[in-house]
Amino acid sequence: MTEQEDSGLHELSYELGRNSKGLEDLNKLFEQHCKDDDRRHEENMAILKANTDAIAAQSKALEKFAKRVEMMSPGGSVLSRKQVAVLAVVGTGVMVVVGWIIEAAVKWAAAWVLGTILKVKLGGP
Repeated sequence: MTEQEDSGLHELSYELGRNSKGLEDLNKLFEQHCKDDDRRHEENMAILKANTDAIAAQSKALEKFAKRVEMMSPGGSVLSRKQVAVLAVVGTGVMVVVGWIIEAAVKWAAAWVLGTILKVKLGGP
């Protein structure tokens, strides 16, 4: 073998060794990446499970709250919305009539009291 061929083989061997070392480093980095990826996956799964459990607990609490609100609603679930609306209109009408009656009674009482006071002070009939 000539010196030039020997030098070429030496360079080729050197390049192959260097490439082999780079490939080993790349394999080690890939293995580390896989380990890190598996670890992150496990962490994410644990966080998702905790999140799911928290949502389930909150859902149970909201169901209890919804039942309480339903019990407090006018008529509960016995009356329909239409019936509740009719009761509200009738109730408002009754309140207006009662208000007019109270207003008239107060006006009559005030007029009677003032009339009595003025008759007494002024000495009227």
